[in-house]
Amino acid sequence: MKRIKFLHRFSKILLVFILVTASAAPLRAQSSKGFYSGKTITMLAGSSPGGGTDQTVRLLARHLERYIPGKPTILVVNKPGAGGMIAINELYNLRKPDGLTMSNINTGAIFAVAGGNDAIKFDLQKIIYVGQALDEAQVIYVKSSTPYTSLELIKKANREGKQPRMGAQSLDHTSSFVVKVAEQILGLDFHVIPGYPGTPEILLDIERGALDGRSQGTGSLMATKREWLKSGYIKPLVTSRTTRDHRLPNVPSIEEIAPAGTKGLLSALKAAQNIGRSLALPPGVPPDRVKELRDAFATMTKDEQFLKEAEKIGLEVGLIRGEDLNRDIESTLRDKRLMDLYRTIASVK
Repeated sequence: MKRIKFLHRFSKILLVFILVTASAAPLRAQSSKGFYSGKTITMLAGSSPGGGTDQTVRLLARHLERYIPGKPTILVVNKPGAGGMIAINELYNLRKPDGLTMSNINTGAIFAVAGGNDAIKFDLQKIIYVGQALDEAQVIYVKSSTPYTSLELIKKANREGKQPRMGAQSLDHTSSFVVKVAEQILGLDFHVIPGYPGTPEILLDIERGALDGRSQGTGSLMATKREWLKSGYIKPLVTSRTTRDHRLPNVPSIEEIAPAGTKGLLSALKAAQNIGRSLALPPGVPPDRVKELRDAFATMTKDEQFLKEAEKIGLEVGLIRGEDLNRDIESTLRDKRLMDLYRTIASVK
């Protein structure tokens, strides 16, 4: 009798266990597969509204949300200041590692690390990269009404004690770093004026005459002031590419005019540019969500609608997957020669 009661009780427990297990399994599968369904992802833009970074981030947000499983909404939030460091610090220190916050990472982050910038509160090697989709090569240009409209004229002005005034977000931001590399390679002397929160403020001061020019991502320039190029309002001097940019066919690349003996500086410039305009997650995001976002990002770069819109605003698409970016950045940060070179360039006043 006791055995029958025991078996009866055991069968009830077993039945409950089977029912609970059967009902829980689909829920687990659903919560993993459909995590982003009905969710909102915050995408931080480390610049002012209306600038090249802002336009790039908003382009990525519009198209990426269509490819993430569950089709979440992506909300862009501007966090200007400190050459993009405020946005990265917030991503790294204040946002939960749940896959619901991303941020763009500016090229200047590597220069800031090399220079020991006190504003850094993050470890670039621990950040998880989603991907890089857009060319971050720079173009150095001046306003056409200035006396600095060629490299030779700048050298002549330098001999007279004059320097073109170039706007920058910070001393270790790309807008400053590329100018400083060009100084070293081409034997020029610029006066970099840092402290601008973003591109719109720099462009406004160029219009006002408070600045003579700047270094700006070519895609950013196309997206914000394409009419400056068409009208001849500005004079592009050189790009940071290895070959000529098809969008600026008459502008030399720094590689083609660099004198012998500057290979190290050119290598430093190339190694640093891949990180620019990339999207990243804070450390600790679950691997399955990282994979979903990386795969969605890669698929987005092949989307015809995305490609057309990128081309329309002057951006050149070229995918670097997040896992490759992580490896590249780790390699760059561990390269003592490159980091010393960045540190030396950043210290040049």
